[in-house]
Amino acid sequence: MSMKQTQKPSIKSTAEHYFNEGFCCSEAIVLATVDHYQLPHSAQLAQASASGLCGGMGGQQASCGVFTGGALAIGLVMAKGVKKDARIKALSAHYFEQLEQHAGGHQCQQLKKQMGLKNWNGSRCRQLTADGGAILQSILEAELSKK
Repeated sequence: MSMKQTQKPSIKSTAEHYFNEGFCCSEAIVLATVDHYQLPHSAQLAQASASGLCGGMGGQQASCGVFTGGALAIGLVMAKGVKKDARIKALSAHYFEQLEQHAGGHQCQQLKKQMGLKNWNGSRCRQLTADGGAILQSILEAELSKK
């Protein structure tokens, strides 16, 4: 599978756009990644795969969808058909660590509590989705440049 990298908008800006269009954080991250790397995956299938991650794992306020959607996106970009792919696991762990340090946590409920009233109309969730997109793209670009 070859991935064309073009001068398309960043994952950050595209994820923010999708969030503004009403997609949840995990859907926005995955769709932005599929768009950015022009992946051969169906956008509809990718979005549907991320839907269960919305709102902290199906609305349960558990692991934030920016984290879980990012891990899903890493798998879509880096997939080689290897079971329990150690490289995807390592990149996902790296993404988790960087995003958690940036966000100050990883649980949806905890993050929303920290955001408080400043998250009016989801503005802080939108920003975290965009920031997660930037971190994700940085990690993917670094890994893809090793090839």
